[in-house]
Amino acid sequence: MRGTLRHWLEAYGSGKKTAADGTLTTSPLSKTTSSEPPGDEPPEQKIARLEARVRELEVETAKLSTEREILQRAANFAGETRW
Repeated sequence: MRGTLRHWLEAYGSGKKTAADGTLTTSPLSKTTSSEPPGDEPPEQKIARLEARVRELEVETAKLSTEREILQRAANFAGETRW
């Protein structure tokens, strides 16, 4: 795992950004691609896009499961420790 700030920002984002005048701006690291597929998308492209999305969701699910397990272990450790 790379322990850099850029990696963290790419993975988790940085939240909403505001300019000096308070208006919302976009992060330079934010993805600029549209989440909506084109209306005339061929079936092969749609399948490839959906398979890629499934892979993304599987990675996210694994990450969340690992984080949940770490938090559960930390909570159990904190509950068993008498400080």
